[in-house]
Order: sequence, then structure tokens, then C-alpha cells
Amino acid sequence: MDPLTSGAKVSPFSIVRSTRAHEQIVEQLQHAILSGKLAPGSRLPSERAMMVEFQVSRPTVREALRVAENIGLISVRPGDPGGSKVLGTPSVGIARVFDSLLQTGCTSALELLEMRVVLDSSAAALASTQPKSHLSGLHEALRKMQATTDLHSFAEQDANFHEAVIVASGNRIFHLVFQALNEPIRTMIENTLRSSEPRSREETLQQHAAIVEAIQKGEAHQAACAVRSHLREFYLPILPAQDRRHLKSFLQAMER
Repeated sequence: MDPLTSGAKVSPFSIVRSTRAHEQIVEQLQHAILSGKLAPGSRLPSERAMMVEFQVSRPTVREALRVAENIGLISVRPGDPGGSKVLGTPSVGIARVFDSLLQTGCTSALELLEMRVVLDSSAAALASTQPKSHLSGLHEALRKMQATTDLHSFAEQDANFHEAVIVASGNRIFHLVFQALNEPIRTMIENTLRSSEPRSREETLQQHAAIVEAIQKGEAHQAACAVRSHLREFYLPILPAQDRRHLKSFLQAMER
């Protein structure tokens, strides 16, 4: 039975007629998924049902599904009788753009760091204005960091901590961008830890605790400063001299 037309349910879709019909289908899928009308984990109708629903050909439906999968909205498994699975993670599409930029040299690790400084410090300041009930994930992320000694796991929990700061900010755009940068951020953290002295783990934990404390106290300026201080101490030692000077100047400008 078609889950979109069964019973008294009202379909979130409408008929499309266009030479670029698949684009209109993608737009409707995107709106239905991101608005919550189609929840993550739910299933789309079969290709045949979608052909009837949109009054288009099978190739048009398949092209729309291909595009929707590429931007992280759905997961398509050919022959799956349950239909395509809703993911609702548009950061996948953004991540592919960032990955291409990094791999082709169109952007650099320094630019990624600058982005992190702006994103993480702003998120920390915003998180300090949120209700304390929003900070439980942040405390849990710090606890998990403190409980692990394995380098790879520690790097993983470090990235999770920074994501928890982003989530605590309550800004969904911040989170979308962070998720898109997830892989290069985690790689950068692990590479930095490998290049650092053993004492860097304890220093990192102290710096993270200072971030949590400032956010918990509702001190927005101090929270942002604590994040910038952490990123400066964590990454400056492994940067080339020219990039180090550039990042120092950038951080000093932000403190004014």
C-alpha cells in the first residue's frame, strides 16, 4: 500500500509537468524531508508509485532519486521492495563540495582552521546563552574524553566534544556546516595529536574543561576566548612558520 496515499493521509507532493521534472521532484522531496513531513528512517513509495504520484516517467523518477541521494536526503538500494530510505542529512552534499576543494588544493588546512575558529568560538558564545538543560551532551562529551587514553578514540571524542558545543548553540546552520567538515576536522585532530608531545592530552582536557565552565556560567565572551585559546595552543605548533604567523594575527584581530 502506498504510504503517501493510504487512508486519510494527505500527500506532501503534487503533480509536476516540466522538461526538468526531476528537479521539481527533488525540490518536493527536499521540502517534505527537511520540514519533517517525511521523517528520517521512513520510506519513500516505490518507483512505480512515484511515477503515478508525480505523473512522470520511470527515468525521471530515477534521476530525481539519484540527485536526492547525492545530496544526502535519501539512501537508494536498487530492488529494495521497501522503497528508498529517508536520511535527511543534506550536509552530505556540502561535505562533498568541501572534500573536492581540499583535495584539489582550492582551499587549505589554514583556511579550514580559520573556519573552525569562527564557527567554534561563535557556537560556544551562543551555547552560553542557552538553557542549562541544553548542555547535558556537552558534559557527557567531556566525560568520554576524560575516560579514554587510546589516541584514535581520543581524537574521535575530541571531535565529538566540539560537535557537542555546536549542538548546544542551538543553531542548526552551524551544525550543518560542522557536519559537512566532519571528516577533515577529525583527520586534523588525530594528525595533530600524533605530532604532539604526550602531555598534550592533559592540556587538551584542561582547555576543554575551561570551555565547558565558561559556557556553564553563561559567560559568552569568555567561552569564545576559551575556544580560540584552545585552537591556538592545539594547532599552532604543527603549522608551517608562515601559516603560524597568519593564524596568530587572525586570532589577535578577533580578540580586539
